[in-house]
Amino acid sequence: MLIFDTICALSTPPYKSALATIRLSGPKTKEVLSHIIKKDVNTLEPNKAYFVKIWNDGEVVDEVVMTYYQGPKSYTGFDSADFSIHGNMFIVEDMLDTLVKFGARRSERGEFSAQAYYNGKMDLLKAEGINDLINANSRRARKIATETLSGRNSQVVTTLKNELLSDLSSLEYFVENFYDDEDNDDYDTVVDKVLTSLQTNILELSNLIEKTKNANKQYQGFQIAIAGEPNVGKSTLLNALLKEDKAIVSPIPGTTRDVVEGEKEIDGLLFRFKDTAGIRKTDDYVESLGIERSYKTILDADLVLLVSDCGFKDMDNNQDLKEAIQNKPTIKVATKRDLNPNHEEGDLSICSMSDDLTPLIRLILSKLNLTEKEESLFLGKREEEYLIKIQEQMKLSYDALSDTRNIDIVSDTLRVAIAYINDLMGNSESQTMEDIYQTLFSKFCLGK
Repeated sequence: MLIFDTICALSTPPYKSALATIRLSGPKTKEVLSHIIKKDVNTLEPNKAYFVKIWNDGEVVDEVVMTYYQGPKSYTGFDSADFSIHGNMFIVEDMLDTLVKFGARRSERGEFSAQAYYNGKMDLLKAEGINDLINANSRRARKIATETLSGRNSQVVTTLKNELLSDLSSLEYFVENFYDDEDNDDYDTVVDKVLTSLQTNILELSNLIEKTKNANKQYQGFQIAIAGEPNVGKSTLLNALLKEDKAIVSPIPGTTRDVVEGEKEIDGLLFRFKDTAGIRKTDDYVESLGIERSYKTILDADLVLLVSDCGFKDMDNNQDLKEAIQNKPTIKVATKRDLNPNHEEGDLSICSMSDDLTPLIRLILSKLNLTEKEESLFLGKREEEYLIKIQEQMKLSYDALSDTRNIDIVSDTLRVAIAYINDLMGNSESQTMEDIYQTLFSKFCLGK
């Protein structure tokens, strides 16, 4: 990936359609355009659409609507152009070949956003937010991703970085200028001020980390395992939840021998329901493999629907099952209420084939603590891990300063925390020292 190349790519799905969009971006954009349109490229106005013919060796490739963007006021920061062309894949390929012939190359994945990042049009947090938005698989995931594009996440970590820089520079300035002055009354004042600042930011970061963890889980969706003994209505329940015939249903025990799953969006959230093989002792080799997968699915699930049509005593006595669902949200669902009307054991009694499953859905949301959805500014495992690392260094700084009240002992840990913030935002390693020096020297008198 060479950021200063001029690149082109199809920006819409590679299928036949009424229209397709091709993007061109890079320092040679105007040069490429000068070869393919019969118009003086120096007269092109930024952000204006033109109806033009694309030419190659004297032949028309297509009639297109072209919008020209002038750098640095463009998505990538370079001169660029978007072409709205007819959505025939032969035309698409001819168009891309034409752009390549006159100086562009086909882009790699994410390279337009990479240009924008390196040209300072966005930081790494926003770049990742764009990818999250594109790949969102539910309405809730889309909303979470949209929050990361607001820029408020960058503002939050920038504010935190500035406060840590202020803490660090206060300590180092005091060390450089007053360290040998044992009678200086400002010593305790500086220490107490930094401790208060660290304590406040550590607490705020804890809240931020928790919200980020919840957002990551809600973005990815939830795994729900439907488990129980054979022929108790697991497959019927799966079909009822999905409102489609996903799993084969029969009165023969052991019909389901592998995990069958389906996805459904509920309350804006994505749920993956997984019907598992009936849990029992068996000499059938194939069925036993299915049961092994059942246990693995249960272990990996966010919540387990434990299903029975005649009580849960046997499952409660199953030690392997008890270990698998230990400390995991579980709902005991008594099925076949139409056949066993007196069977009320469990959290909920239903007839999957006729009942409204809204009460079960509400119980699932409640068990997963999804009845209220807090908004998060951060999304992604990378962001979560960096926030945790930053907080760990801040805690080390706070504990060391609180225990020893030695102000030069915390410099290294604060530097590491600031470096982690720069890493999170995609800044270079040299940026950390530049930030520290700039903040430190800002405390000097004007003209010094």
